[in-house]
Amino acid sequence: MGIFKGIKEHSVTGGGRYLTPGNYTLEVEEVKTFESQQKKGRMYFCADFTVLSTTSSDYAPGERVSWLVNMDQPSALSNVKGFAMALSPDISEGEITEEAMEELVSSDNPASGSRLKANAYNVVTRSGGDFTKVAWSFSGE
Repeated sequence: MGIFKGIKEHSVTGGGRYLTPGNYTLEVEEVKTFESQQKKGRMYFCADFTVLSTTSSDYAPGERVSWLVNMDQPSALSNVKGFAMALSPDISEGEITEEAMEELVSSDNPASGSRLKANAYNVVTRSGGDFTKVAWSFSGE
């Protein structure tokens, strides 16, 4: 058999090209949720982008990056809400409802083509490791 033996039984997994510290202008490609393949029942929120400009030396314009949120974390809903609010300069916190978020991650992909600013920076976790936090804002570009 060839190197692709068993490929039919496998599913596609996401890449690991995540935002690193720096300032970005990004174009949304897709916003979705998915269940972890390793830990059944663990859900993730994921936004995939094309980099338009960045101060990060890790990426260049035209490259694809992702922002991933483990929905089991206490800060998950606040982080996702901040992202959703950045998609429109006129939206209020009260307009970010469960129904609005379900629409955002739907197959209609309504955020596709939206442009956002992202300020990614490291914070130290309780265990002493680094975690990249992202502050989102609308980009009128």
